[in-house]
Amino acid sequence: MQDLVRQLDESSRRSFLAYAAKAALGVTLLPPAFVSGAPGDPTAPGTTPIMKKKALCDSVIFLYMRGGMSQIDTFDPKTDDATKGSTRPVATKADGLQLSNLLPKLGEQANDLSVIRSMTTRTGAHSQASYVMHTGYRQRPGMTHPQLGSWSQHFLGKSHPVLPSSVVISSGNPGPGFLPPDHSPLPIGDPNKGIKDLLPEVDKTRMNKRVNLARQFSSAFEYYFPHEDVKAYSDFYKQTVKFLSGDAAEPFDISKEPGNIRNQYGNHSFGQGCLLARRLVEKGVRYVEVKSRRSWDSMHGGTGQLNALANELDGTVSALMTDLRERGMLERTMIVITSEFGRTSKVKGNGGRDHHPNGFSCALAGGGIKGGKAIGATNEKGREPDPKFEPKDLHATIATAMGMNVEKRFHPKGGGRPSFVGGRGKPIMDLLA
Repeated sequence: MQDLVRQLDESSRRSFLAYAAKAALGVTLLPPAFVSGAPGDPTAPGTTPIMKKKALCDSVIFLYMRGGMSQIDTFDPKTDDATKGSTRPVATKADGLQLSNLLPKLGEQANDLSVIRSMTTRTGAHSQASYVMHTGYRQRPGMTHPQLGSWSQHFLGKSHPVLPSSVVISSGNPGPGFLPPDHSPLPIGDPNKGIKDLLPEVDKTRMNKRVNLARQFSSAFEYYFPHEDVKAYSDFYKQTVKFLSGDAAEPFDISKEPGNIRNQYGNHSFGQGCLLARRLVEKGVRYVEVKSRRSWDSMHGGTGQLNALANELDGTVSALMTDLRERGMLERTMIVITSEFGRTSKVKGNGGRDHHPNGFSCALAGGGIKGGKAIGATNEKGREPDPKFEPKDLHATIATAMGMNVEKRFHPKGGGRPSFVGGRGKPIMDLLA
């Protein structure tokens, strides 16, 4: 049987091992790397820090405004009548940094916030641009790249002995890319439920019996099939059991927060997701992404929802910054606000703006960031970004602040292309404290 396994190609072997491991270990929660059959096996254990540098921040909360957030209506407002639409630039607490009049609360905290106004990407398609913004890489057939949460576990080790090192909220599970299965972020669909839907519906005694039996199967399976994928799956399984068997549910339970705090964040999915993110980084989770449930896609008249979208963003992020600051966490927690691309300067007849990948904004605050700055610029029409920064440069900036080595090559097993965290961009040093 071992000879048969070795004779299979990589994709077939991974599929076989996924099926066999599922049957032997008795679980249905398969790691995404096995389900997808993505090539590119790990070469280094995920719990061993690799060339760790001095970190400027301990954790990152990555806020993703899906649909293409309009930079002109948020972080790069204009005065040109044909461009500005219904918004206008206003002064903030930071000298020289203006934001849209729709973001007054963030304007009050601008000394801790900076904006990159000359972001650019090569695609204006939602799915492809989202992939680039999350990985730093363009999509390639047969390969899935890690996101920053998975990369940080590879470079820095696990951030907590039981809790996951990265979590995604209100989003699907991106998986670990070509890194080991246990580098996958934990997906949380509804922040109000936390991990309640994942917990076993059996008493602890029965759960322990199942765990012991499954461990016996696991040991036997590893002995007869000494393959790296089997060990990676087994490690993933053991960590999952440890996580679900303990008291891990408490950090995920936002009902324990006082009502006034929950209200400050906003009684909507994005607000409660950001509150959950704060709870998680406070307990030791290193990287949390929160995805907006509302879409910023304004191509077909979506600007009719602009006030509600901006109010949600302004109120929630300012509440998050305030909460982190009051807990003494803001100086070690980076907040990133971004989207897959921006919106055109021209306002269409229906009030919407088209896709605009060449010149948009993202904002960063808190840990490792020099506040009160605008990096790069676009002209009065929101075009001609200078200097041009790509998503990989944003990734390199975040990774550098977290203490990762962006020049360290990762060589996938089997001779795949060497990869770098976030696509080997150049850190924007003017942003870093």
